[in-house]
Parts: sequence; C-alpha cells; structure tokens
Amino acid sequence: MEIEAKYAISDPSVFDTLLELRAVGSYRLRPTGERQVIDHYLDTAERDLLKAGYACRLRESEADRQWRLTVKGLGKAEGARHEREELECEVPPHSTPSDWPECQAREVVLRASEGRPLAELFALRQLRATRAVEQGERGVGELSLDTVDSEIAGHESHARELEVELAGAGTEDDLRAIDDQLRQYDLEPQASSKFERALAQLDGEKRARKPRKKKKSVGVTADEPMAEAGRKILRFHFERMVDNEEGTRKGEDIEALHDMRVATRRQRAALRIVSPHFKKKAVKPIRDELRTLADRLGAVRDLDVLIEAAERHRSSRRPDAAAALDPLLEEWRARRDEARHALLRHLDSGAYRDFIKRYDEFLSSPGAGVKGSPGETPNPQLVRHALPAEVWDHYARVRAYETVMSWASLETIHALRIEAKRLRYLLEFFQEVLGSGLSGTIEALVKIQDHIGELHDADVTIGLLRDFLVRSAQVSASPAVGEEVGRYLKLTEARLRTLQRTLKRPWKRVAGPRLRTTLARAVARL
Repeated sequence: MEIEAKYAISDPSVFDTLLELRAVGSYRLRPTGERQVIDHYLDTAERDLLKAGYACRLRESEADRQWRLTVKGLGKAEGARHEREELECEVPPHSTPSDWPECQAREVVLRASEGRPLAELFALRQLRATRAVEQGERGVGELSLDTVDSEIAGHESHARELEVELAGAGTEDDLRAIDDQLRQYDLEPQASSKFERALAQLDGEKRARKPRKKKKSVGVTADEPMAEAGRKILRFHFERMVDNEEGTRKGEDIEALHDMRVATRRQRAALRIVSPHFKKKAVKPIRDELRTLADRLGAVRDLDVLIEAAERHRSSRRPDAAAALDPLLEEWRARRDEARHALLRHLDSGAYRDFIKRYDEFLSSPGAGVKGSPGETPNPQLVRHALPAEVWDHYARVRAYETVMSWASLETIHALRIEAKRLRYLLEFFQEVLGSGLSGTIEALVKIQDHIGELHDADVTIGLLRDFLVRSAQVSASPAVGEEVGRYLKLTEARLRTLQRTLKRPWKRVAGPRLRTTLARAVARL
C-alpha cells in the first residue's frame, strides 16, 4: 500500500522556500537529487482500467535505461492523506503489455483490459526534487517537490505540489507530525492525484468542445420545492460560468471574465435564498468555493474596469499629457497581470477541478442534500409558499435605507447596492412564476445598481490615485506625471460628488409606491 500526503502550492515563493528546507520539526530532509520525468498514462479506448479502479502509468526518465510501470488503485483521500494499492516493475522503453515481464502490475492490466490495446490518454512532465525524510537513524519516507507541466487537449497548465510518502519505518504518526509542521506554509491539502486532475481536465475539455445549446429560461414552477427550484437556478448559472471559463483563460475578450463573474455572483445569490432548504454540509463547501472563485475573478475584473476608465481619460488628453499617465497605467496593468496569474493558478488547481466535478454531481442529483420534514407540522417548502416572504424580505432590506439616505456614507450606499442587486436577482430567478410585469421593476433596480456601481468605482479610483501620488517614485522624478495624475484625481472626485448628489433620482423609483404595487401583483399570482 502507498500511503502519502499531498499538498498544492500556489505561491512560487513558498515553493522556493520549501526547496531550501533541510528540516521539518524533528525530521531531517536530506537532498537525494533532482530529475526530469515524463509520466505516460495509458488506458483502452473504453477506459477499461479506469472502470476497474486503476490508473496505469509508464514513467520515462533520462537517468534510467528502463521505464517504470506503475499500476495504482484509485483510493479515496481524506484531506491531504492518500492510501492506495501500488504495483510496480521495470519494462523496456516504448513497450506494450506483450513485451512487459511477468509481474503483478502486468497481470492487473491484462485482466482489466482483456487484451484490448492501450493508448496514451495524456502525458505529464515533472521536475522532481526529492528529500529523504529521516529522524535519527530511522528512515521515515520521501518528500518530493514537483513542478508539473501538461498540455491536454491544447490547454497548457502548470502546477506545483509537495508529496510526503511513507517508507521503511515511517508511520501514520510521522505523517501527522509532518503535516502539523507544514501547516505554517499555508499549503492546500490536495484531495486528488495528478492522474485524477488531468483526467478531469481532459474530460472537461472534451465536454467544452461539444456545442451546448443555452437554455433561455430556468424552468422553475410554483408547485415544486424551493430546494429543487434552487437546484435548477444554480444549474442554469453554473453552465454559464463553465461556458465562459475557456474565454476567461484566453483573456482575449474581457467580457468572458465579466460574464463568468456575473454567473458566479448569481449562484452565490441563489444559494443565499435556497440554503435554508438544504443541509448545511451539502451547500457550505459550494458556497465557500464560489466565494473563492468570485474573489479571484473580481480582483481581475475590478482592475479591468479601472484600466479601461483610465485609458478613456488618457485618450482625451493631448499626446504629451497622455504620456504622463503611462506610469500609472503600467502599475495598474502589472497588478492586473498578477491578479490574472493568481486566477489562472486557481482555475488550474486540482481543488477547483474537484469542486466543479462535485458541484456538477450535486446539481445533477435531485433530492441530494435536501432537508427532511421535521414533523407533522408542514413548513413552507414549495415555491408558491416560500417565495412571497422572500420577495418582501428582500424589498424590506432595500427600502430600509430610506431612513439613512440623506446622510449615508459611501460604505452604506455600497451596501444598498448589494441589497438592490440581491432583490433584482431574486426577481429574475423566479420571473417565470412571478409573471412578465416585472420588467419595469428590474429596470429600476438595474438603474440604481449601475449608479452606485459607478460611484463605488470612482471611490476606489480616488483611493488608488492618492496612493500613487504619495508613494510612486515616478511622481518625484517627473512633475508632469504628478500633474496629470492629480488632474485625473480631481475629475474623478468631481464625478463622485455628482453621483452622490443625483442618487435620489434612481432611488425614488425603487422606494416609490408603483414598484411596491408591481411586487404585490406579482406575489398575488402565487
């Protein structure tokens, strides 16, 4: 049995720090070499080995004259810990099963494949830096730091990983002790193997290449449970999120990232509404993963918006003045590139691929994770029973801001935007059962959302411009840079004051009696 712990490393500086480690707690790390290997994963056309619960790997290394055949069971992981059957033997390079020597690994492959030919699924290239893990005279195991590169279905990915495999006199207590020591490096437990992550990527790329007809409506009905209506809503926006992943990766059209972010936000909003109808353990991991993804997407998107606005301003200036804004834009673009790299690392991570797979399974399983009825007294679980309270609760949260509108801070106004957006999403999610008369209401919510959004963007821009003027060496070196950035700052401050002064216009429509009447008619349909 192979027993090991696996961790993903997203930060290159952490990886470099770990390369320099020579001890973990009381365990000595003795360098034993660094080598390039290519792992060729094989199976039949029908995936017979996978169906039998195995992965077949041929490892090619320049340091070895023979290749190493490894057949591993697809064991389940508990956090970072993996335990699975492992069979190995040496085989001639580029050989087929008929050329392999008699060994248990060969027997498993021949039995599972029933003699059908094997073909390469994909190859992973790794640079492995290995360390013998020792405690006194006791050999505990091997630690490896892997840089993994792959090109699957035309998509390149790059990952870093740490593995600790028990060997010799190593015990489970050793693995736990090493895990405790490694936590200070903020590593991410890797619950899936390199094979499983690459296979998920391969299958995901194949699905992505198949044209999928977009649904025009969610298909919610008034007489179905809120939990299952929520599952439909989540599925609708999950598919839009996944459909925009490829465009987000390419980065050629910033709207793909924007659409992926919107789809992620809508799923988070939907979960807020329907979570009470699910068991906490069923939806909390989904909510947490979507929050992480939204943060990664938002970090890039927010900078896209800032840069786009700054470039519009730059284009309105004469050439010499426009050039003075270049240091500012270069700094923001560098931040944007850094945020984009962090996003791509997240999308390439095993944790993200595992999440997509688990989430897809949840959305495809009616009844999964739904709370049971607590007793004989019925609870409002159907859409027509639960939705009216949700509509009025969401509207009440928006209208409550009329008590502070005359003196609200920018933070408070931004909180209003969030509540208005949640109400808008709720009405859009259930528009099929609430009726077609809500278009004016949704338009009013969009107006105030956009108004406050522009106000928030102006506030963020002001903060960044002030920071640049105080901190940047370019301002000291070139008075023209400070002058032009200062001009842009004053224009943005003036725009913010205008937006604050005119906020009452879109607010009147949201807080007015006409909108409440429209909501009442929609709810009455239920």
